[in-house]
Amino acid sequence: MRVLLLIALTLGAPALVAPALIAPAWGQRIDQPLPAPTLGAPPDSSLPPSVPDAPVKPELIVDLSSPRVSITSAFQGESLLLFGMFDPPGEIVVVVQGPPARETVLRKERFLGLWLNTGRMRFDDVPAYYFIAASAPLQRLLARAGGGEILSLEDRLSTIRPVRYRTPAQMAEFRQGLVEVKRREDLYPANFGQVTIQAGRLFRADLPFPSRLPEGVYDVRTYLLRDGKIVTAVSRPLPVGKVGFSAELAGWASAEGPLYGLGAIVMALVLGWLGGAVVRRL
Repeated sequence: MRVLLLIALTLGAPALVAPALIAPAWGQRIDQPLPAPTLGAPPDSSLPPSVPDAPVKPELIVDLSSPRVSITSAFQGESLLLFGMFDPPGEIVVVVQGPPARETVLRKERFLGLWLNTGRMRFDDVPAYYFIAASAPLQRLLARAGGGEILSLEDRLSTIRPVRYRTPAQMAEFRQGLVEVKRREDLYPANFGQVTIQAGRLFRADLPFPSRLPEGVYDVRTYLLRDGKIVTAVSRPLPVGKVGFSAELAGWASAEGPLYGLGAIVMALVLGWLGGAVVRRL
């Protein structure tokens, strides 16, 4: 478990920190439409197959400009294009959620010129990344009972629970510290994204992914809402992971820790000797 430290900028003010610990995981790219109620009566055998005998359920088609996010040694973040088509009328909401993990939050306070740990709290089921985009103001959609499954960041974090019991005041304080750290790393964007609807049925949205993006399988879920109700939804997994030499190096370091450490020491000695030889010739 890694621990990220957040140090308060003002003297004597408590600071909160949290880590982002994600285990590499890869998944297949698939569409997973959520179940919808069956409409209409049993099929009428007197009608030819080309003539529908029941109302057609609303359709939502979604795709991404790339099937995965590849993290290389030169990765500085990436923006993917989500696009699709739906049967109007309606509003579109997109929720991107990173894989959940256990987070440890530390509180540090300054005492006699030194920063000391004065408290900690561990939370389960903390999303590594959370981003929402909508074709209309999200507050308006949620106020019209479009929520339930669609959660704002505040609502999503209200569902996480500490490993051990804490008072509501302590939980609120440490949750706020978690949000501060995640937002500094652009993992919890403060602003909602914009879903653009074109020609009444086509839509698109830009999904930003920061440079410090944790690895894992992300859930990209698109909702179609009508009159404040969720009509249908499509969920698409998005694998995020290292590729190329950085992936091989990370795998080697994980599988062969002692050998990796020895190799790093040898490389440092060789580079130091080469640097000294070049300086002596100059």
